[in-house]
Formats: sequence, C-alpha cells, structure tokens
Amino acid sequence: MAARDRWCHHVPPATAQLACGGDRHTVTWRRGKLVLEDHDLGAERAMLALGGEMPACLATLQLWRNLHTWAMAGELFGQLRARLGDDALFGPGELAEAHQLGLALTWERAWRRAGHFTDHGRLLAEQLRPRALPPLREHLRYWLRRHGSRRLSSVEVEPARDGPAGMLTGEMDSVGVRAVATLSARWLVRVWGRGLAVVDGAFVVDVDDAAGPPLDAAGVAVRAVRWSPDPGRPGCYVPVEEPAVARPDGRLTWRP
Repeated sequence: MAARDRWCHHVPPATAQLACGGDRHTVTWRRGKLVLEDHDLGAERAMLALGGEMPACLATLQLWRNLHTWAMAGELFGQLRARLGDDALFGPGELAEAHQLGLALTWERAWRRAGHFTDHGRLLAEQLRPRALPPLREHLRYWLRRHGSRRLSSVEVEPARDGPAGMLTGEMDSVGVRAVATLSARWLVRVWGRGLAVVDGAFVVDVDDAAGPPLDAAGVAVRAVRWSPDPGRPGCYVPVEEPAVARPDGRLTWRP
C-alpha cells in the first residue's frame, strides 16, 4: 500500500499540552506519528543513558509505542487500563482519539486471526458503538421524517471482522424502523475519522476507492445509504447502498 493511502493520512492532526519539566510542552500526532515539539530526542536519550530522569513527553511517546504490542494481549491490556485509567493510557486531549483509532485496527487484525469472538472483538465494539450510534440515529430520524414513520424501534451497531468497511440492514414502515449497522475498524478511520458518517441525511458506509482518482478538491467519493421503497411490500422501505460524492459544502450528490 502506498504511503499516501495509509489510514492515518485521512485523519486530521491532533495536539495536546503536557506538563513536563515545570513547563507546558506540545505533543502532536500527525500522519501516524507522535511528535514531541519541544524535545530533541537524541539529546534526551543521551541524558537517559547517563542516568537522567525521563521527561513526561518522552514517557508518553514510549507508552504510545508499546501500547499496540500490549493491546494484542487482551488480558494484559485490561490490567493496564484498570491500573492507569483511560486518560493516562490513551493520552491527553485530542491524542486519545487518534490513538484509539489506531488501536481499533490492531484489535480488528487480532480478532480476524482468532477466528471467534474474543476480547479484541469486545474492545473493537467499545470503540465503534459510542462513535457510530449518534450519527446512525441522526440518519434514521432524517428518513423517519421523510417516510412518515413514527419511532426508532431498534437501532444496533455490531463489529465486523471481515467483509466491507460498513453495511446497513433493516426495514422501515409506518410504525418504526429497525436497523443494524455492521461496521469495521476501517469504517472508523476511513469514514468517521474524516467526519463523513452522515452527509445530507445519508449514512456513509465507506469511501469509494474504486471511483478513480481522489475527489477531495470537489468532494469525496463514497458509498452511502438511503431508504427506498421495498418493491414487494407496499408501505415498507429498505436501506439501499449507492455511490455518491460528499461535497465540501455538506451536500451529497448521488452518482449513476
């Protein structure tokens, strides 16, 4: 995979301030790397070799690099999380979000290799549900109003180990809507991480790489869901996934 296509290149940079050595230092995550803006790493490591104390920024960097290895062992990760807490484990401020997106991919790979539901699948579900449920409900309420349905009867988000980045199934009638979004870590980083979960009322399930060159200047090619009449059941609607372009002005244009 070319470097420009890596997942982290689509996620905006994240910055946090750390108390370090009696001062406030800036730590930035960008394009998959954690950068200590106020430290010379070579000099700091030389000082450590001579018995110096580890600065808080360098300790954050070391934890960041180790955590993906530790996260492969679900029990060990759980022990660290219980002892340190989420703030210390994932990093302060905006860094936590970027870190958890990367960890979601790590857990998905481990779960895929396991062949059955493991702690990695549970951890992935913990990342997906709080991020996916609000935009999914926003999408469903939009289509409830359009089709005259009364309520959200059942809305679920399930983690996906294989298959497409995202998929939405369900049915809508005059009484309510029942929907299940089956989403992967790739949906988190490719769609949610770019702020594209819901565009113009449509739920986006993936960025459409097959559409050709990147369309970022005029919009992003996506696969999105809208609710269309079910031919075999009058008064019922089903989710239909179709190609579209998410435009910078927040509108969606459906493609042929």
